[in-house]
Amino acid sequence: MNTDKINALFTRESLLTLQGAALAAMIIPNVLTYLIGATFLPYEKWLGFGIAMAFAIYIATRSKDKGILKWVIAVLNGFLIFSASAGLTDMLGGVRTADVSPISPAGIPFFHSWFR
Repeated sequence: MNTDKINALFTRESLLTLQGAALAAMIIPNVLTYLIGATFLPYEKWLGFGIAMAFAIYIATRSKDKGILKWVIAVLNGFLIFSASAGLTDMLGGVRTADVSPISPAGIPFFHSWFR
């Protein structure tokens, strides 16, 4: 089996970057809303926030630094990851063409604002 193409997808290293973590925190809530429907709308921003914080805390646990400052920075990084994912979702949600944002069976575009 050729695994060269698998390296073009998410890897652990790519998920542990700002871009990878922000994309994961954006995609997972949007996919769940797309699949579940409008009943998931109130939870998507909180799930995105939880994913962002989980990535930031996981990255902090891998650090060799000791002390409280590591955890303060981890929380700030979690807010940064969430802000990036929410900003991407809002930016892409502003484009309302069928070519960019497919409509789910519930009538919700894939990319849409988490903050109504």
